[in-house]
Amino acid sequence: MSRREELKQTLLRHLLLNGRATRPELVAVTGVRAATVFEAIDELKEAALVVEPERRGKKTGRRAPELCIEPNCCFTVGLELRVSGCIGVIVDAAGNIVHRAEHIAGLRQSLLDVKREILEVLQHLRDLASSEEWALVKGVGFADPGLVDIERNYSIRAVNIPAWQEMETGRMLENASGLPARVWPEAMVKTRMEYLQRLPDAPESLFNFVTDDGIGGGFIKKGELFVGSSGRAMEIGHIVVQPGGARCQCGNSGCLESVASPNGLAEKIAESRAAGVDLGGLPENFSMKTFAEFAARNRGVRIIADELCRDLGNALSVAVMLLNPEMIVISGKFASLGNFLSGALRRELELRCFPEAVRELKIEISTLDIFDTARSAAMMMRDRIMLKGCDI
Repeated sequence: MSRREELKQTLLRHLLLNGRATRPELVAVTGVRAATVFEAIDELKEAALVVEPERRGKKTGRRAPELCIEPNCCFTVGLELRVSGCIGVIVDAAGNIVHRAEHIAGLRQSLLDVKREILEVLQHLRDLASSEEWALVKGVGFADPGLVDIERNYSIRAVNIPAWQEMETGRMLENASGLPARVWPEAMVKTRMEYLQRLPDAPESLFNFVTDDGIGGGFIKKGELFVGSSGRAMEIGHIVVQPGGARCQCGNSGCLESVASPNGLAEKIAESRAAGVDLGGLPENFSMKTFAEFAARNRGVRIIADELCRDLGNALSVAVMLLNPEMIVISGKFASLGNFLSGALRRELELRCFPEAVRELKIEISTLDIFDTARSAAMMMRDRIMLKGCDI
């Protein structure tokens, strides 16, 4: 690759990550002389990859116009497989959702049932798009709820969707769409969107603590996701926090996911009820917000909540001591616990970690919506296409 091509990729990468930038800002980012950067920008504009408001008249001291990605230079599809169903979006090159679809999970008795569900969402998106829009679609990104072999584009196993295992997901999506496809762990995909949503003031490093039916994590630093040597990093849900505790679907006992996931919480409450513990009338089908309200006024619920927070804090302290993140974001079902959980986790981390690692640590609650993870998968595929020189 020539130096000019490397420079254009650097410029594209900055715009894809940050959304917008002025010419002077891009000169500062690259460290290359202005004339060379401006020539590369003009080539990107001529290729219809980048747009810039036209400059008019003499300089007036106003801020330089901002460049951004041309929204219609390519579209991508993003899919997320969840315990509750499958989410899909079509996204333009600027990251805007053009179309969206949702499929509620049916009876998943076999791998074929899950495959059918994913492909139905893909087909639904294709039906929603006009022929002109679908012609712009250049790839498919997939957020997988389980273990993934990223290099092989292969889904290994999702412990919370037993039928979903040993699947050549990338090849399936490519065969169905006729487009290149990539597969990434859902927690990793979600983490990137948490980072993007905080730009331009995103922290240097961010750990995303995903608390859904499965518990996972993701780590990003300076815009780069940490993957690990075999693509299996950040499996915080399978840190053993209670040796000899409840059996986890991964095969171990006492994993965080088995004792402190939403399902684990429901089991603790059921055990307490069976033992005759007074839970103050906590409803059978309670929301996390309701659980936090009852924990504030009922001793029995508070004991369960304290145990939950100890287990979560135990595992999270490992991430804090190893990674020393600037920010932790709590996403997933437990995010509904809001300040109750973030405050309890901070107290646990203060007990377990070096003071210097916690003193400036920010703990925030995710504000992502149901389509944002699929959107992030589409944007990751967009980046791969635009930065790898694929024909768009």
